[in-house]
Amino acid sequence: MDTPSGQNISMTGSSDQDGSTVTEAPLWRHVVKLDKAPGGGGNRSFRCNFCNTVYNGSYSRVKAHLLKIKGQGIRICSKVDYESLKSLHKEHASSDQKKLVSTSPSSVYESPLPISSHSMQLKKRKMEDEEIQPAVFDSATRDELDKKAAKLFYSSALPFNLSRSPYWRDFITSVANSNCKGYSPPSYDQLRFNLLKDEKTRIERMLDKVKSSWDQTGVSILCDGWTDRNQRSLVNFMAVSLNGQFFLKAVDASGKEEDSKFLSQLLAEVINQVGPSRVVQIITDNASVCKAASLTLEATYPHVFWTPCVVHTLNLGLKNICSPEYSIENARRYEVLKWISDIDSDLKNIRDFIIGNEYSSSFYNKYGQLRLLKVPETRFATTIVLAKRVKEVRDALVKLVFDTDWEIYSTSDREKAQIFCTRIKDDSWWGRVDYLLEFTEPIVNMMGIADTNEAILHRVWEMWGLMLVQVQSVIFKNEKKDTLVDNSEFCNAVLSVLVERWDKNDTALLCLAYSLNPKYYSHTWLKGEWGTRQCLAPHQDQEISDKRILCLRRLYDNPYLLRQIQNEFGKFATGSAPFDQMEALQLRDDIDPISWWANFGSGTPLLQSLALRLLSQPASSSCCGRNWKTYSMIYDIKSKSPSARSEDVVYVHSNLRLMSRRTEDYTKGATKFWDIVGEDSDLEGQPELDLANLSLDDPVLEPMIFDEEEQDEGIEMLNPIGTSGSFIGGDEETD
Repeated sequence: MDTPSGQNISMTGSSDQDGSTVTEAPLWRHVVKLDKAPGGGGNRSFRCNFCNTVYNGSYSRVKAHLLKIKGQGIRICSKVDYESLKSLHKEHASSDQKKLVSTSPSSVYESPLPISSHSMQLKKRKMEDEEIQPAVFDSATRDELDKKAAKLFYSSALPFNLSRSPYWRDFITSVANSNCKGYSPPSYDQLRFNLLKDEKTRIERMLDKVKSSWDQTGVSILCDGWTDRNQRSLVNFMAVSLNGQFFLKAVDASGKEEDSKFLSQLLAEVINQVGPSRVVQIITDNASVCKAASLTLEATYPHVFWTPCVVHTLNLGLKNICSPEYSIENARRYEVLKWISDIDSDLKNIRDFIIGNEYSSSFYNKYGQLRLLKVPETRFATTIVLAKRVKEVRDALVKLVFDTDWEIYSTSDREKAQIFCTRIKDDSWWGRVDYLLEFTEPIVNMMGIADTNEAILHRVWEMWGLMLVQVQSVIFKNEKKDTLVDNSEFCNAVLSVLVERWDKNDTALLCLAYSLNPKYYSHTWLKGEWGTRQCLAPHQDQEISDKRILCLRRLYDNPYLLRQIQNEFGKFATGSAPFDQMEALQLRDDIDPISWWANFGSGTPLLQSLALRLLSQPASSSCCGRNWKTYSMIYDIKSKSPSARSEDVVYVHSNLRLMSRRTEDYTKGATKFWDIVGEDSDLEGQPELDLANLSLDDPVLEPMIFDEEEQDEGIEMLNPIGTSGSFIGGDEETD
């Protein structure tokens, strides 16, 4: 039998001459029997016709090998493709059916020889002991099982997105492939008590293994706040290291005064829970209350630094560029940037005119394959995301305004319709949109790189400098000016907004981490250019050096240790012994910095230990604030059952989701982004694509969502249940 992959299923592979054996054990046909294996019994050597590998064992191992049944003491056959597997299962199932017929009551009655009940029981038990993997069903059986699964969803109003959960799929697959006949699902009390306790214990064991590495690599505490439309508030905490992210706890802050004292108390509790000596930094948003809380903690934990979220910092800078506020001090800058705020208003008006006008929306749907999305007022690049969406559907908008059937004057919003048409027909307006997207692209790109729990703290200073250079380059190119001799008022306005926002943050730890990356001392780096000036090694940059010294004094209050690490840093920065080995110098920018320090840093143990810790840290708290619906669920659990058990449910729920994100299947296949896309769904089958906190570090996710929209015009973008909230003040500037 030929399969689509070209594999041939042999029907005569076995030399077995016992016809009854082949009938009862049909999979012998697909192997070649060799010599009897030592040990007697039914064991013998055989060679698989698919993979040509020789194994020892009985028929049960032949079956396990060919039908890909794991845990049977034999490797599953990698050469059996899907079509071949279906055929093999049919053969095996057909044989089992014949066995059932031969042992049915009517068969026993018609048999010329009496069969004792004892022998019947033995045969029945033997059949039950054989593992049957029902991977191939007849259509009627599959339909019936599908209907039973659907009833579960409908009767309990479960979100349809549950069908994409890897844990749901793993459960169903495990049940289908198990030999646990008569399995009964866990009871109500088992789920609430024993199983919950067991799962929490399992997660804590996994966390204990990770915690043991924190003594060497250190750990960052991420903190973020969540507030919904009803002003319900949660503060959640996560621990992030090289070995991944773990949820620590969520604190219900509703009705409490969320000031710096409250926040510093919560942070102190978490630091003590993790272990003060392990904590490198606390990452929060940029609210002034966070900075005040960090100053309070500094007295007790001087070695723990506060790092404002890099993504949040850049987003606030971008927001100040796109929506500048007037003041006497920046009156001229406001005038220079005002055209961007006008574009921002136009984009929102276009969006609202289509979405909020049923007449216009119905005509637009004739042309638009991609819906105009009502982009929520999220933390990240709202104006830029909206500009990209409007630009992407420009053709549909143009077709709409030139549609002779679209009588704009018959609408009740005649003035808005006229403005809408004017903008869509104005090529110069579209040119300004393009320019906005072009010069902000480096900012958004840096946000995308930083918006991760990966270890990038040591790269932030470089990314920041290069981002400023790239923004300047785009603006000067557009204005046809030379960066060396000319001046651009618009460029100065944009860069001044970014720099002012950046300078309000504590960037000392960024500078120290940057100083410990061997890449920035390599010949390749030093030969490059950073805008209009030559690249400098970190120890040659005055600002970097000042902040590095400040950090070292905080970390090492013992004068002897401070002198020792300063001496070790001098050797590292200048390439002196023990860093003068040719291999160490050549590999400064060729291998991962952590690997470099592990290979060549043993001669400076104090500096090596510090480098391994700082090079292992993230720079963003955004992963702490994903999926606001999760926090809504957490709040509901806590409010309905404020007990230790509810804390366990929250802990298990959050960590199971985080653990699934570290698997390969999270970015591909049926479970792709299962906990972000389609977080909820109504009973009409329209998934709600939750982009309330769409992360900029998921370049695959955004186009995937919009591709799905093209396939299903019933999909609708909705506002999130909750919006990201800082502790006090939201986007309030730090002082």
